[in-house]
Amino acid sequence: MPDDDFNALVSGAELKNFASGATLFEEGSAPDGLYLLRRGSVTVSRKLGGHEVVLSYVAAGNYVGEMALLTDAPRMATVRAAVATEAIVLESEAFKQVISRHPALREDLETQFLARLKANAAMEGQAASGNVTTYLMQQGIGEATDVLLIDESLCIRCNNCEKACADVHEGTSRLDREAGPTYAQIHVPTSCRHCEHPHCMKDCPPDAINRAPNGEVYIRDTCIGCGNCERNCPYGVIQMAPLDPGRERPSLWQWLLWGLGDEPGMETKVYDKSMVKKAVKCDMCKDVSGGAACVRACPTGAALRVSPEKFLDYTNAVAP
Repeated sequence: MPDDDFNALVSGAELKNFASGATLFEEGSAPDGLYLLRRGSVTVSRKLGGHEVVLSYVAAGNYVGEMALLTDAPRMATVRAAVATEAIVLESEAFKQVISRHPALREDLETQFLARLKANAAMEGQAASGNVTTYLMQQGIGEATDVLLIDESLCIRCNNCEKACADVHEGTSRLDREAGPTYAQIHVPTSCRHCEHPHCMKDCPPDAINRAPNGEVYIRDTCIGCGNCERNCPYGVIQMAPLDPGRERPSLWQWLLWGLGDEPGMETKVYDKSMVKKAVKCDMCKDVSGGAACVRACPTGAALRVSPEKFLDYTNAVAP
């Protein structure tokens, strides 16, 4: 795009911030511009049969609002912030003038427009999927970059996921399979969501909480055990745990094949109260080859890690 066209777009651009639950624009309203999602995430919904049904979820790095601009029609859906969201709004007239001079750009936008139109039409016939998506948003999935879900219709309560997690994390499991909410057959266990903007990082004196190159939020050994991260996490996924005494523990496979050690979930934990405690949380097994141990240890495929881009694919598949 020539500099003149680019400057025309950005000269009238406006940076807007939206609190969680705030409306970016409403169904039926006049289009005011194209919204580039700089941070956060949004849900797209329409009123069907007197009820608002979520049609899609859009994460940061994408855009919304192009449909009305391309068709010169009122907004076709309502867009709300799933979490605190920041958007760059490109003014509608400047946007229309620029794409009118760039047929290839307009063609790309129209292709995306048709794809979204088909996806929305499919979702309108599956209101249950919208209910599942709404439930996931209520559990903070909107600010997650990766979340552990359990399909209760497949889970056999063997607790292999917890056992495997403990085996690769010095004896302390980073997840609680039983804890957490459930809707239909989807269970969200107590396990880190690896938020786009982690609350746990807000007040860490030794700066011990970092994000790895692949997106995993993890706690370094420099943790001083102050507990600030545990208090700041709104999802209760961080715990202050005593350092492991270092005794030998039978592996998950040794328990499965030969019955060595405690049954998963029934381990006897005896700690000296004077032991130093440090913060622990899921790090998605970032240093373990093969990926998350909890998922690999599940014998039925009930445990799975889902990224924002895959949320709707999953909700469509499991909607009651």
